Amino acid sequence: MKKLVLLSDLDIEDNLPLVMKIKDMVGVSSAKLGYIPSQLDLDRKYFSASIQHFNRLGFQEFLYFDVDEEYDERLIDELLHCDAIYLSGGNTFYFLQNLRQKNITILLKEAVEQGKLLIGMSAGSIMMSSTIKMAGLIDVNGVGLKDLDALNIVEFDFMPHWEHKRSLERLVDYSNENQKKVYACHDGEGLVVEGDRLETYGDVICIQRGQQDE
Repeated sequence: MKKLVLLSDLDIEDNLPLVMKIKDMVGVSSAKLGYIPSQLDLDRKYFSASIQHFNRLGFQEFLYFDVDEEYDERLIDELLHCDAIYLSGGNTFYFLQNLRQKNITILLKEAVEQGKLLIGMSAGSIMMSSTIKMAGLIDVNGVGLKDLDALNIVEFDFMPHWEHKRSLERLVDYSNENQKKVYACHDGEGLVVEGDRLETYGDVICIQRGQQDE
């Protein structure tokens, strides 16, 4: 069964229902998380800052799996044996390019199909859609990525950091032009997908083909 968590940011401690839901999905004590950063984190600054949040979700062991300059394919088997895999935030275009060049997109899709828990934050969540076209509203395509096809494991697009980035009108226009359903999350909120069921945690906005759901 498909098990996905899409977050706007990692600071979700005040959203207790979401925290408890993720813990329940992890399902084991002292779980191990495979952490995939969007780009090289040479001093592990962002990884280290994330540990406290992961600890509160039940993770005690970690595999740092770089897909940039420190990529090591010998770690793939260990990654796939983690209790969950995490896709970090960052520049979505650069992240997708790195994943695609290392053929990790294929592995991630297979892992999800086999029931592996996949957690995404910001860029990591955007990539769960069929395309990262949505990222053009918040990121710069500095790598000139032309093929925007992504993991295609959810049937909607995801907009993180909702209150900080673009107006509702921009999202309505995007949804209408692309005939897509869009979920927009404030920081501290998230979506959970289990099989064919989707749950929202927080004041999540949903827009379907140019019309906002009430």
